[in-house]
Amino acid sequence: MENPAPDHLSEMDLQLDGEVRQQLYTAAKWARFISVIVFIGCAIMLIFGVAGGAAIINAFQRLGTFSDLFGGFGGTLFVVIIVLVVAVVVFVYYFLFHFAAKIKNALLGESTADLNAGLKSLRIFFIITTVFAMLSLLNTIVNMFK
Repeated sequence: MENPAPDHLSEMDLQLDGEVRQQLYTAAKWARFISVIVFIGCAIMLIFGVAGGAAIINAFQRLGTFSDLFGGFGGTLFVVIIVLVVAVVVFVYYFLFHFAAKIKNALLGESTADLNAGLKSLRIFFIITTVFAMLSLLNTIVNMFK
């Protein structure tokens, strides 16, 4: 039987064989793809939200209730909400993008620091998305009993 060549990641008592390396590399590629798609979607949402915001505000003002609730600040409030939503989504998916970059660097450069940083970014991404999922579930349950 042939022993696989030890890699530099064995400092962490972690042996990565070819299949594990390939799986991590594939996961990094998909994570980068998904995060870039989300970044592009956020840019489009920001552009259309700011540019089309005036049309949306005018439509609500014709209904009459929007200007009664927010007065002259309705358009500004709409743009601020769009910018905040985009900022939160970009912040969350930055961690997924960071995971992809660090894992790719770790596999290419045999760096345990990059592997740790990538996995830490993935953990933070999962924590944040889990909190949002739980808040969404809680909101759904509360709305079911209203």
